Amino acid sequence: MAISPDVLATALNELMPSYSELFVKFHPLMEKILVNGNLDSAALKGPEREFAVVTDGPGTITHVQTGSEIIAGGRSQNAHRGKVVAPRLIYAFDVPGKDLAEANGEMDLARILQHYPELALSDFHERISRQLGTGDSALTGDGVESFCTLNGNRSFAPDGTNRDGFLAALSQATNNNTVHNLACSGSAAPIAGWGNQYEDITSFAVNGRSQMRKAYFAASRQGKTSGPVDLMIGDESSYLNYIDDLDDQVRVVKVEGDKAPPLVRQGVKFLEADFFLDDSIDISSAAYTAGGSTSNGTGTSAGADGIIYGFKTPTWHLFTLGHDASRETKGDFAVRGPFRIPDQDVYRYELVLMMGMHTTQLRSNFVVTGAGTP
Repeated sequence: MAISPDVLATALNELMPSYSELFVKFHPLMEKILVNGNLDSAALKGPEREFAVVTDGPGTITHVQTGSEIIAGGRSQNAHRGKVVAPRLIYAFDVPGKDLAEANGEMDLARILQHYPELALSDFHERISRQLGTGDSALTGDGVESFCTLNGNRSFAPDGTNRDGFLAALSQATNNNTVHNLACSGSAAPIAGWGNQYEDITSFAVNGRSQMRKAYFAASRQGKTSGPVDLMIGDESSYLNYIDDLDDQVRVVKVEGDKAPPLVRQGVKFLEADFFLDDSIDISSAAYTAGGSTSNGTGTSAGADGIIYGFKTPTWHLFTLGHDASRETKGDFAVRGPFRIPDQDVYRYELVLMMGMHTTQLRSNFVVTGAGTP
């Protein structure tokens, strides 16, 4: 009994909630954003999102001595408008009609799902994750270079205009990147307080943990109402150096949600933060080793010696676009198809992603380089 392409499409649509959840939980930062309730679905009618950024205390204080003083309010707002654009990415894959014609029953359908849609989705996940952690899709030809990246050395172009990576391995005095359309604190015309914290490790055995603590506390004391830095990710050499330096290794185990397959991710504690290995951060890539430069700022090769990113995740937000899966798709790995390819015995299916990410407090996050040095 042959399996209809529409039956495969129906099975895919039923599985997509678990697949979408798996992707959000595929990356520690995205999982934290989801847990914090900062994932907005179908919130906008266009790909560009504008949001408020307040880089310091928004008011002033007036000492009232006689009662006749004029209250000096509204003179120090420190309010700005950031912008972020969600790229529209479509991953297309073909299923041979011969495979469908020769399939028989539920087991064959399950094998087809494993061979084509699940591998396609896994590949899509890995490409997005590598772009987020390394930002070298334009160098590798992965096709997702329009998705955002954490790497401040690199730029991405969701709407054709180059935008800088979010977190730079530069001090606030020298960070001249432009993040979310706002000039960082080292620029010629900077936004005061708009820039991540940064420390460099000369040798992990000498000052590794002390430099990590300095960056952690520098970021945590910014915007204290959002709590401390609660998430860190690093490349493999940085992560292993930290584990080797620990006297007692207390593991943090993450078991994924009720819809996603039962994957387990393990990390370790650093103060109040969960520190995870992110194998999508490739410090051997030219995105880190060559230093390069962003669209507006200056690059650095410091990350080639190991890099750790620290996040205060309540300040991060994700959003997807789309409302109706039967029309424009919801933008969260929604499935389109099947489409019969003319003159070929294959059926095409598409996975559609339209997702953007931003932070409202860049100063509450940090970068530490050199952690891969023994």
